[in-house]
Amino acid sequence: MNDEVLRTNLLDLLHAVGDNAQRILLGGGYGLYLKQLHLAEAGVRTLINAELWPSPRATEDLDLMLSAELVGDVRSMNSLRAVLDKLDYKVKKGSEYVQFVRTITDTQVVKIDLLTAQLGVLEGFSTIKADSRRARPVAATRPKLHAHPTDGALSLTDAPSVLGVAGKLSNGQAFAVKVQIPDPFNYLLMKLTAYRDRRDDPDKDLGRHHALDVFRIVAMLTEPECDQVHANLRAFASDAQVRSCVALVRSDFASDTARGVLALREHQLWRSHSQLPAFLETLLGFMS
Repeated sequence: MNDEVLRTNLLDLLHAVGDNAQRILLGGGYGLYLKQLHLAEAGVRTLINAELWPSPRATEDLDLMLSAELVGDVRSMNSLRAVLDKLDYKVKKGSEYVQFVRTITDTQVVKIDLLTAQLGVLEGFSTIKADSRRARPVAATRPKLHAHPTDGALSLTDAPSVLGVAGKLSNGQAFAVKVQIPDPFNYLLMKLTAYRDRRDDPDKDLGRHHALDVFRIVAMLTEPECDQVHANLRAFASDAQVRSCVALVRSDFASDTARGVLALREHQLWRSHSQLPAFLETLLGFMS
């Protein structure tokens, strides 16, 4: 799907939710896509030069990551559901209240996935009822809106990156907004987990997409971000998800012929073979 369609749908939603936009982050492939465009345009110095990054990859999904504070607020969750209804998003059958779909044309749909922090983080909020599949407010009247706990989202709202995103709403009105995306530490853990969960999928492209995004996250790191990833990995070293990701990197990203590295090299957008040493040194250095 092209950027214009996703951008318009993202702006439509953030415009409609108003102040609650400050408690929503954009994750997934489209969040990385917008960050890549922003860094390339700004000329920020990164671990790997921008001209050697894989081409930006947009998807048909908007992964909206709701802060735990929003998920535990029944009024805000009801308000967000009302916005989705107003924008003509329909509940996806089989994924009730965590996935919504908006039909654009006969051949185009935009899917929204509602995600939130890792389950262990949510368990610290008395206002939230959660299990491994979904989280919602503790309330007598349950809102018909949930969010899926996301492994790796350990400090989701601590230091998100903030990007300016401009475009047009569906009605043609120009609109610009600040969009928050997860910081590299959370993004890296979430993408490593997504790769792990999809590496044996019959649709091998899913594993390749996530493996390439791991490279993309590392390639776009600034020096301060590298330091912050190191600091967070030390701070959360005892977390089971962090330990799992450390083991995964050591098994699947240990060399240029390891399973995860082969997956990213098989992706049609891969073009940075000469940058593998810098990528592997940095990624393995994080996990040492």
